[in-house]
Amino acid sequence: MKILLIKPPYSRLKRTGQAPYFPLGLGYLASTLDKAGYYTRIYHAENPRLPNEDIIEDEEAIFHQRSQSQKRYFEAVDNGAHPVWEEIRNTVKEFKPDVVGISVMTIDVLSALKISEITKEYSPEVPVVWGGVHPTFLSDEVISYDHVDFVVRGEGEKIFLNLCETIKNGGKDFSGIPGITYKDNGKNVHNPDESHIEDIDSIPFPATHLILYPESFNYGSMGSMIVSRGCPLRCTFCSSRLFWKKRFRVRSAENVVEEIRQLKEQYDINYIMFWDDSFSLSKKLTMKYCDALIDSGLNVKWHTATRADLVDSELLGRMKQAGCVKLNIGVETGSPRMQKAIKKDVTNEMIRDAYKMIKSNGIATGAFFMAGFPDETLEDLEMTWELMKELKIDEVAFNVFDPMPGSELLTRCVELGLVPEDLDWSHVKFWPDNYFIRNMSHEEFDSKVVEIGNWVYNYNNRFLTKLKRYRALILFYMIHDRPMLFKKAGNYLRRRKKVKVQLSD
Repeated sequence: MKILLIKPPYSRLKRTGQAPYFPLGLGYLASTLDKAGYYTRIYHAENPRLPNEDIIEDEEAIFHQRSQSQKRYFEAVDNGAHPVWEEIRNTVKEFKPDVVGISVMTIDVLSALKISEITKEYSPEVPVVWGGVHPTFLSDEVISYDHVDFVVRGEGEKIFLNLCETIKNGGKDFSGIPGITYKDNGKNVHNPDESHIEDIDSIPFPATHLILYPESFNYGSMGSMIVSRGCPLRCTFCSSRLFWKKRFRVRSAENVVEEIRQLKEQYDINYIMFWDDSFSLSKKLTMKYCDALIDSGLNVKWHTATRADLVDSELLGRMKQAGCVKLNIGVETGSPRMQKAIKKDVTNEMIRDAYKMIKSNGIATGAFFMAGFPDETLEDLEMTWELMKELKIDEVAFNVFDPMPGSELLTRCVELGLVPEDLDWSHVKFWPDNYFIRNMSHEEFDSKVVEIGNWVYNYNNRFLTKLKRYRALILFYMIHDRPMLFKKAGNYLRRRKKVKVQLSD
């Protein structure tokens, strides 16, 4: 049986956003299916493949242009003849899948619906299965879509494998498969939840070798990993805690080092990005990871993210010794009032102390900030900007809050009338076409976030800052791909020139 796992296009259709990365969730699914004997491939439809196709990464796009580019996304979805949809049609026809699985986030629901429609055009008999955060929390809405046959809720490896086994054996009774939602004679059926995989070391490493169209893939992005599943913290804007049912599980240090060893051997990966919600939740375990990396002699560099209250000088020193070159902190807001409102459980003093320690240990710094929480005021937003400027960190990420399914703040938005209870998530629009604030006018909010966003753009794109931030990547391209280095440098200079003209206007 042939199974095609698809990550829908979003940034690719917007033409701005994060650079394509290896989809770890689908990688774990593929490795599980492959081990069970299924012919499986991962189609990362976010990955540019068409001639002269390029995605402008977030930091190289002016903030308001990056946000407003979602207009291009909606236009692309409505254009059935768009080259990306033609590519997907051809892929489905050539692959001839028996099952199509789609990993869906809220922002790419429309893309996932389009792919589901394309699959059913190819063959109405091919089951379409949605998984991921969005369908987990909105399984009733998702299963009501015409072209979706099953929803996998939560952690998918066991669930999706059991579903494929039943389909392969011609089964028509799905009532014995925990963790799925499906349609039965027009009625939505929600089977009981599946139990968690307690030993996550038992899950095979993500199947990076099963990527479809490997010739167009940037293998530098294969260095993506996670060392844990779940988050016990209570930030109200995040759905991770509920998605993983408040269960936090970790991999052993030996298992983590072995995956890095394989990545290094297969793809010559020397730089790892750990995508965990908060990498250093357990100091004791993080020290074990660091010790294992040091003892391994693999000599890889890596960066990750954590919280201001989860670092100290001893830990940071060990992380530096183990190869950590950059550490991002989820700051979110500089307003003490908003820190309490979003249950961040940190203070500005903790944040300042954390950055002092990180800098003193010679680790590059990054920060995540947000604007537009429903109860935020202009004064709160000014406090965030002031803290942003005060910290003098190496890279700032700044985004506008969107209420996501599974988050406590979505409930708050519904209570305040900022989001209707019967919201159709397949057509939801985010800022600047929608607003989730109540204490600022839309004009006032727009003006301030664009002002901050343009400051962030100029701050991040100072030449010496970029040189420092990308020294490892520059060295990699100098050794392995000089033409790509010159291309990226040329693109950067052209965009800088264009942005200066636009800002002056």
